[in-house]
Amino acid sequence: MRSSLQLAFLAALGSSLACAHLGPVQADELHPRYARPVLAALPDTSVAIIYDPRELPDDVRLTVPSGFPTSTVHHARALVTKHLREALEAVFERVVVVEDPSLAPAGATLATVHFVEVGVTVSSNMVVGTLEWSVSLRRAGDSQAIYSWAERTVGTRGGYGRGGYLDAGPLVQGALEASFRALLKDMQAHDLAHQLAAPVSRG
Repeated sequence: MRSSLQLAFLAALGSSLACAHLGPVQADELHPRYARPVLAALPDTSVAIIYDPRELPDDVRLTVPSGFPTSTVHHARALVTKHLREALEAVFERVVVVEDPSLAPAGATLATVHFVEVGVTVSSNMVVGTLEWSVSLRRAGDSQAIYSWAERTVGTRGGYGRGGYLDAGPLVQGALEASFRALLKDMQAHDLAHQLAAPVSRG
């Protein structure tokens, strides 16, 4: 539940922006910065990221609090096809993106992505970005996931707006950074890359 101070700030900010402008986001132009795992050598693993373009259109409306102007994330598929792929390349040797499991390379681990929303909200009296999605991995030929991760991430890059304009790009980038930090940290804690590289006994 938001505090009365947050609600007052949100109302004031929403009022100041109600007739103003929330800048659009060009997802393919974002440059998220976050710590990547440092591995002596990447295990010999191939991962195919699978996403549904109907679930993640190329233009996505930002989810915003009541009273905020609306805006759009353009080239939104780059969140998966570019940014998630680059994040997973820190853990796995080969990463490709496909729209259908049948297009995945033979023997590749399947990483299924479900996109929920990207938006902005108020946290600690700042406007910040949010990102909600999930990733599950399963070995080729298996029906059960070997790893699942889902999170609604609140970013740490804040903005206040100026002259009736608020650039949403840095806010969405901050949500991406926070999300990838959490995802890679969790994958490393599960030693996921080495698990997938290990031979599987199918007795």
